Amino acid sequence: MENRRNFIRKAGTVAAFGLMVDWASAVPQSDKFGEILPQRQLIRNGEKVTAFCLGGYHLGITENPQEAEKMVERAMELGVRFYDNARRYHDGRSEEYMGKFLTPKYRDQIFLMSKAPARTGEGVRQQLEETLKALNTDYLDLWQIHTLTTLEDVDNRLRDGVLDVFLEAKEKGKTRYIGFTGHQNPKTHLYFLSKLEELGVEMDTCQMPLNVCDPAFESFQHHVLPALLERKYGIIAMKTMAGGSMMGARIDTTPSHIKTQEIPDMIGDTKLTFANLHQYVYALPVSSLCSGCRTIDELEQNIQVLKNLKTLSESDMKILEEYAAPYAGLIVENYKRVF
Repeated sequence: MENRRNFIRKAGTVAAFGLMVDWASAVPQSDKFGEILPQRQLIRNGEKVTAFCLGGYHLGITENPQEAEKMVERAMELGVRFYDNARRYHDGRSEEYMGKFLTPKYRDQIFLMSKAPARTGEGVRQQLEETLKALNTDYLDLWQIHTLTTLEDVDNRLRDGVLDVFLEAKEKGKTRYIGFTGHQNPKTHLYFLSKLEELGVEMDTCQMPLNVCDPAFESFQHHVLPALLERKYGIIAMKTMAGGSMMGARIDTTPSHIKTQEIPDMIGDTKLTFANLHQYVYALPVSSLCSGCRTIDELEQNIQVLKNLKTLSESDMKILEEYAAPYAGLIVENYKRVF
């Protein structure tokens, strides 16, 4: 309980920072393409993004460009103005879809981010140029160091100039903001934050797993979220449904030794609903929830949760955590690693 009280107290200190919003009284906003979804603050300077961000990975799964175009158009119709991507998603196809169907029509109305997974300065510099070309834009709104894994990985990327290239890209205007991502272990995030402090460097955002299972195992919520709030980082939640493994699905990070039939269907087995999974994350002091959608129906369901958001009390969240706790760990949260 003490950890929870500390978390809530720290979360409360950032209410004025704009991360926590009274959704019931939120005034709808619009642009020239229509009404946009509720927004939360992402950047220290006050810049906001829509609280739902469309993930780029799932967009690139389809080999049919027409399906990708329909997904982009429907997302814009529904008010999504924050779009995620990464250089290596489906060998660049995800970025190419957005560069063909999103940026030519909507660049001035969206917040566009991508990520670079290369582990050397020269590698990420090349990936940035590839990303800008594929996305058909001169600049990114947010560029993130992608998938930090271990403490050694952090040291190696710093040694090999990755951070230097990110700082240079921001200085030259090729990206407005910079951040980092990772999903394996909270120790890596905390270590990277400590190295940034040693260097006197401040990034803008962090993208990490946050979901109802997370508090019970190698928790980013308990260990990393408070540290980010203290530093006023924009926080982008991902893996809010554990990539689909909460529903018993095999995903891209599922190790080969785990048989598909061994992955439990948490939603089918408990009182948790699909809506609960996103309601829980929106109740945290996050800037945006990034979720990939395979179908337009999935997109519409996700948006409906946000538009009709149910406010959760601390006791509500605790109940949901208790439902999920038996499912936490390396089968459902198979993207995590223990070290």
